[in-house]
Amino acid sequence: MQGHTVHVAVSRGSSRFLKKIQIDHYVLPDIQESDGAMLPTVEWFRHQQHIIDCIKAEVKMLEKLRPDRVLGIFRFTLKASAQIAGIPYDSLTCGCMTPDSEEVLGFAGNEPGMEQQRIILEGFYRYAGAKLSDAYGSFSVNGVSHVLSALKGELTFLWDFPEFAPLPRGNGSIHIGPFSWNRWPYDDIDVDSIADGKRLAVVAFGTCVSQSVPARRIIPLLLDLGYRVLIAAGGQKDVLCDMPLSKNVVTSTYAPLHKLFSHASLVISHGGQMTVFEALQNKIPVIVMPFQPEQAHNGVCLERIGCGSRLVPSRPFQGNPSVYIDALLSMTDDEIKSKISSLVENPDTPKRLEEIKKVMDRYEGVQKLVTMIEAA
Repeated sequence: MQGHTVHVAVSRGSSRFLKKIQIDHYVLPDIQESDGAMLPTVEWFRHQQHIIDCIKAEVKMLEKLRPDRVLGIFRFTLKASAQIAGIPYDSLTCGCMTPDSEEVLGFAGNEPGMEQQRIILEGFYRYAGAKLSDAYGSFSVNGVSHVLSALKGELTFLWDFPEFAPLPRGNGSIHIGPFSWNRWPYDDIDVDSIADGKRLAVVAFGTCVSQSVPARRIIPLLLDLGYRVLIAAGGQKDVLCDMPLSKNVVTSTYAPLHKLFSHASLVISHGGQMTVFEALQNKIPVIVMPFQPEQAHNGVCLERIGCGSRLVPSRPFQGNPSVYIDALLSMTDDEIKSKISSLVENPDTPKRLEEIKKVMDRYEGVQKLVTMIEAA
């Protein structure tokens, strides 16, 4: 922040990466360490003592540092810890991961399976909220009936925008708009030569899941459609060994997407919001191949604004990403190609991308967050 000291605290898993890029930080236990899953699971909340230990570690750090405010990013224990330490708590999240959202993750309209998914998700939110509340009782902190309430702060900042993820009026959240972070250990690649002569499709499935199966399924079809393909492996070097041998397939352990996107015609992504929004800033259509419901919902949101689509049909999710991979493997080559071509060749797609770029340009991103925290 401007003129302020900033302390960063992360879990042990994230610490390795921050050490690699030389960012000073504190290391705290995290409920995610129960199973290391990429999204909230039952295991994160099953063990009351683990939750208590995480809160105690957070409180100890906060009482030592005595910050003016605390900003939490998807850390379910931090709101209670800030309350115990007597420090104002703010949060940074996305609209669909607040208790105010009225949508069912991964579904639009009344698609088959939507009510089943609603029941599954609401049951999980209530279960996790009850388990958090049990742990809160050790500290005389008020419980939460809905676990996503733990992600709302005195100031709740959203990095998306209402057209993408609408919320009911009066929800109290503050849209700061998308932001980007470009400090990965990027490969040294010649961007101009990669993009030269053919339409470029960037395939990027993030850093958290194995991408070999969907990449092997999708990339040959992109080649058939006349694309040159760059696969961004997100640090998973084993994935690169499984890619088709072709002069029109380029592999990268960590790809500088912020440089490539100015040359790309299409992005096929897991639906991570930072990737999605950076593509939209560059007016590139996005097709989402999800591995969990929040990512699938970003595909729904892209369809809402006319700038992208889901590759696979909606499926109820109960903790196993294979439900989406199975859906992909059940599709024919022509169905997959049709999904891609229908989006790219739709004459309305460029117009909608231009309109959304103008919407996104109105937001100040991190600068607004900093200004509001300083004024609080």
